[in-house]
Amino acid sequence: MDKQILITGASGLLGKALVKQFSANGYHVFAQYHQDEPHYQKNCDWVQADFSTLTGIRDFLVENSLRFKRCGFLVNNYGPITYKDIADLTAEDFYFDFHHNVITAFEITNFFIKYTQVQAVVNIGFEDVGLVKSYKKILTYAAAKNALQLMTESFAARYESIGFHLVSPATMEGAKIKSKDGKQVSPQSVALEVFEKITINSRP
Repeated sequence: MDKQILITGASGLLGKALVKQFSANGYHVFAQYHQDEPHYQKNCDWVQADFSTLTGIRDFLVENSLRFKRCGFLVNNYGPITYKDIADLTAEDFYFDFHHNVITAFEITNFFIKYTQVQAVVNIGFEDVGLVKSYKKILTYAAAKNALQLMTESFAARYESIGFHLVSPATMEGAKIKSKDGKQVSPQSVALEVFEKITINSRP
């Protein structure tokens, strides 16, 4: 089987590192971006999509269904963050982060299970996934990422023939929102961890 992979959020900080990691190691990458198509990358097709609505997600999948048919791997990297004081939060902020971080990953994963030859899925969390604690600025984002963990584990239990993984990195170097404790990791090291998770489930 051809090694083909869809990476969402591919034009961002981690996304670019993921594209380079996989394209340099023999994978053909379908790299989703929202605006301003990035520069040419070997072994990579840039695919535009607007995931801000459910219709946008579904249209993206239907329009590219033939391209993804032989895709064996998926990285759900797309997931913007709401950075806002709790006193300023609205219900819309919860909707926003849950939609972008959970619903988008769910729709794409569900499509891949039904219509592609998917062998492995990696979802991108954040370093506090699984912890019960308070947050001053990223409450809605943290809630969404913890829901993503539950989704990942539930899919793994239901579809035992597919490898489901959650990679939850610390704040990355170059990120707009800085880590309070100063702990940082390089996007390249996170991309390598994702690559290793995918290759565990790679079959000839």
